[in-house]
Amino acid sequence: MPAHIDVYGSDYEHTLNVDGTWSGVTLRYHPMSVDDIFLRMLTDRAFPVCEFSLANYMMLMDRGERWMRALPIFTNRNFRHNALYVSKDSPLPAPSALRGKTVALEDYSMTAAVWLRGLLRDDYAADWRDITWCCDPARRRFAVPAGVRVVEASGAMEQMLLDGKVDALVSFGPRDTQQPASRRRLRHLIPDVYAAEQDYYRRTGIYPISHCVVMREDVLASTPDLSRALMEAFTASKQTAYARRLGATMVPWGKPHWAAMFELFGGDPLPYGLTDANRAVISRLAEYLIDQELIGRPVDIDGMFAPVAAA
Repeated sequence: MPAHIDVYGSDYEHTLNVDGTWSGVTLRYHPMSVDDIFLRMLTDRAFPVCEFSLANYMMLMDRGERWMRALPIFTNRNFRHNALYVSKDSPLPAPSALRGKTVALEDYSMTAAVWLRGLLRDDYAADWRDITWCCDPARRRFAVPAGVRVVEASGAMEQMLLDGKVDALVSFGPRDTQQPASRRRLRHLIPDVYAAEQDYYRRTGIYPISHCVVMREDVLASTPDLSRALMEAFTASKQTAYARRLGATMVPWGKPHWAAMFELFGGDPLPYGLTDANRAVISRLAEYLIDQELIGRPVDIDGMFAPVAAA
């Protein structure tokens, strides 16, 4: 009888076909909120296999915790230029103006925040030490480093921005964006985020990784073929999504945009495995984690991942 393993992650187009039997292991994929997954995995070790924050995984390793093991299946990547919002009438002209200001974000340690602080340092001369960070204590995954200027949120962060209690907001989809353009009260701090993100990728070759897939070590020990099964399932599911061009046929100009993006990213916008490009991205994230005092030493990239994945 094949082993049956439940897998938990966000509801992506490229994970629609993970279900099935792979290398003798039957997988069943359960979509749910990744914020809930991350917190429950950290507090209760609740899932045998799940999507997980790459930065938080590296922080656990730095602290000597070895109860989970990652695979280089990078289910979520995002540029973070588009995550910075200010009020529509804010006098702030650019991210460099955030020095001395207060920025609200859900959790200080989340991978997106690590990438954003690195971007602010590298491209906008705004060091994390010069910013006060307003965080939600209910969503805190790790203690904030001692040198960070941090205050606790006093309410919903988007409303705090609208009320002038903070100067900027890190968000991946504020409610304000659901309003017609004429009624919106927020704006991106970086005006043309699409152009800025493409320029960043062309300059750096970095498409920031946010999440990977992790397995509990006890589950891996009892299911020796699990790593191989997961790599096969996620890779095949992604290739099916690519072949179907999901998302390209439903919106105007979807087909030319699809073709242009695949050309820009060399035919695979979401590469799995420890390719040279993925190693460079992981190394940059590790550099930011060290600079931001979230980890204390360089990472062993090969040692981060299960042996079958690193081969």
